[in-house]
Amino acid sequence: MQDARDQLLKEMKRTKGARFNASKRLEERDRKRTAITAYASAAVIVLTLLPVFFPVPSLLASALNLTTVAFSLVILASSLLQSSSADPVKADQFQRCALEINSLRRDLRSTDQLTTPVLRDYSTRFDDILRRYNLNHDEVDYEKFRLEHADEFPPASTGEAASARKDVKAQRAAYEWLTAVIATATGALAAAVLAASSFGPIVRTVRELIGN
Repeated sequence: MQDARDQLLKEMKRTKGARFNASKRLEERDRKRTAITAYASAAVIVLTLLPVFFPVPSLLASALNLTTVAFSLVILASSLLQSSSADPVKADQFQRCALEINSLRRDLRSTDQLTTPVLRDYSTRFDDILRRYNLNHDEVDYEKFRLEHADEFPPASTGEAASARKDVKAQRAAYEWLTAVIATATGALAAAVLAASSFGPIVRTVRELIGN
C-alpha cells in the first residue's frame, strides 16, 4: 500500500512539474513571437523610410525591397502562428492543471488513513484532473523536468543526457536566431545606405576632378 502511494505521489509530481514547464515554455514562446513581430515591423518601417531620406543606389534599393518583403512575410507567418496556437490560453490551462495536481498531491501526502479505497479515490481524482484539462505537454517539458530532478530518475547515459539538453535548448534557439537575423540584416542595410549617401558625393567629386 505504501509503495502504491509513493508511486502515485511520484506520478503526480512528475506530471505537475512537466505541466509547469509547459506553461512556462508556451508563455516564453508567445513572448518571443510577439517580439519577432515587433522587431520585423520596426525593421520594415526603417527600411521603407531609408530611401525617403537618403539617396539609395538602384542595387541597394533592390536589396531593401527584397528584405522588406521577406520581413513582411515573417510578420504574417508569426502573426498567424501566434493566433492559431493560442499559447496564452494553453499556458493558463497547463498552469491551472499543475496547481490542481499539486493541491491534490499535498492532500495525499498529509492523509493519515491510507487504505485501498482512499488511494483509489485519489487516483480517480488525479485522472479526473487530467481529463478535465484535455491537453498534454510535449516531451521536451518532461525532459526538462528530468534534467532539473536528475536525482529522482535512474542514471541516464551521457548520450541521453546530451540529447535531452539539446532538445531543451532547441526550443529557444530558432527564435533567438531569427531575431538576430532581423537585427543584423536591418543594421547592415542601414549602414550600407548611410555609407552610400556619405561617399556618393565624394565619388562624384573625384570623378569630376579626374574628368577635368
